[in-house]
Amino acid sequence: MIGRIKGKVESLGVSRTVVDVNGIGYIVNSLPGYLSSLKLGGEARFWTYTAVRENDISLYGFEKEEELVMFEKLLSVSGIGPKSALGILSVAGIKNLEDAVISGNTAILTSISGVGKKTADKIVLELSGKISSSETSPELQEDLDVLEALKSIGYKEAQVKNAMKDMKAGLSGANAKIKEALKLLSKK
Repeated sequence: MIGRIKGKVESLGVSRTVVDVNGIGYIVNSLPGYLSSLKLGGEARFWTYTAVRENDISLYGFEKEEELVMFEKLLSVSGIGPKSALGILSVAGIKNLEDAVISGNTAILTSISGVGKKTADKIVLELSGKISSSETSPELQEDLDVLEALKSIGYKEAQVKNAMKDMKAGLSGANAKIKEALKLLSKK
């Protein structure tokens, strides 16, 4: 296993680069956003994952260690391979993936090319225990609190989610969001 690579950028593509490390050129598949920030002849550093298959050994590299960790979490989902995981991570990003899994919102995932409803459901189901709510953004945590509060007084999850979509932008605080949602729910 190769855990990290640092070397000179020899060539750049949209989704991969060749990094020269002491005379050996390693092909590293990576996120387009990071690759676009690299310069030919400049230095590159990658946290890497080595994918070994029957007829292929490939390196997948990431600028940040937390990207590698999320990539490995995606690989733990049955049916998700390295190329799919890289594609999902490059489109959604870490924060959106965490939010989708914690909230159970598969819409974020199904908007990614190649990820259907079944795959999105599988990602949410299989990663739900691997991503904790402590990683949730404050805004998402407020929305989850609103959802739980309104469900506890008898509203259906679908009703609450529809009301939350219709809420005024700029509301902050769970109490303000609950009041607004109750107003919208009472009109329906």
